[in-house]
Amino acid sequence: MPRILLVLVLALASAAFVTAEAVSAQDPQALEITNHHHTDHDLENDGVVVRCRSCGAPVAYKKDYIELHDTSNAVGSRHEAVLGNDAEIFTFVNPSRAEFELAGFKKVLGLEGEVFSKKATVFDDYSWRDIRCSSCKRHIGWAFYHDELQQCINTQLVESITTKRAKEKLLASTAEAERKAEIVRKELEGNCVFAAAGWWTYEICYKKEVRQFHEEADGSRPSDWSMGVYVPDSQEKDAAYVGTDVVQHFAGGQHCDENGELRSTKVVYSCCKSRPKEVSVEKVDEPALSASSTGLDGCSLQIEECVTSAKCSHTSCSVVAYAVGGNM
Repeated sequence: MPRILLVLVLALASAAFVTAEAVSAQDPQALEITNHHHTDHDLENDGVVVRCRSCGAPVAYKKDYIELHDTSNAVGSRHEAVLGNDAEIFTFVNPSRAEFELAGFKKVLGLEGEVFSKKATVFDDYSWRDIRCSSCKRHIGWAFYHDELQQCINTQLVESITTKRAKEKLLASTAEAERKAEIVRKELEGNCVFAAAGWWTYEICYKKEVRQFHEEADGSRPSDWSMGVYVPDSQEKDAAYVGTDVVQHFAGGQHCDENGELRSTKVVYSCCKSRPKEVSVEKVDEPALSASSTGLDGCSLQIEECVTSAKCSHTSCSVVAYAVGGNM
């Protein structure tokens, strides 16, 4: 017979594990087996019922009767015809030499206690806890848990707590990311930020486009190309930034001769240590530098853009943007 992991000394309930319960008749005044007839209600339970002798409340029904999975520690048994032709109630002895009888059911109407014990268990490798009448709270049996099931329950409990905490952390992280995204939007929406770095000038227009150009003294731009146009809803597509950073992607820019790809840019907004008084570009890494320091190709660039906001004050930081362009 396969091992039954949960034995409620009163009922056998199947969920994730097979469950057995047994009704205790240790106190002959505790339980009685009677014929149970209804005339206009509770038809599915019509028939023999095990009742609490103290208050008369039903605790089990004949239709739920099952054999005990292990009777190796029993000292005797007797036939109980009212539960079925082959029904048996088994006698066990506790350490005080008091005898009590158990009958198995797959369902019991009772309250299961919270405290586990392995003391004087009637089933080897099982711990138990009390089952009491749901009406008068009188003891009517026990619930036995196999050690393997306890380990499984403990593992599931730890996993459940871990999952819950992870969800809570994700919700908090999402809320923080949304808060930062709103700060960035209010500071930058409709604006473009410019930064000169040697020969080149870089233009980052919020949720529109990133451009790279050279401007002559007369204002003309003999070299001017797109580093990508904004790609909506790209935040969750970037697995490299899974925290509270605000990520924007720009793609489909000017063709890049160095790698044959269309130029693209990634802008990551996060908190910076300094608190500039206005929106500014703090740092621009030229393509040759970024190629050696970040492993990107010659079409790549990196820009750090700080955005100051009063709403950032409670986090003791402003917002910084990193833009990485090229073959990404």
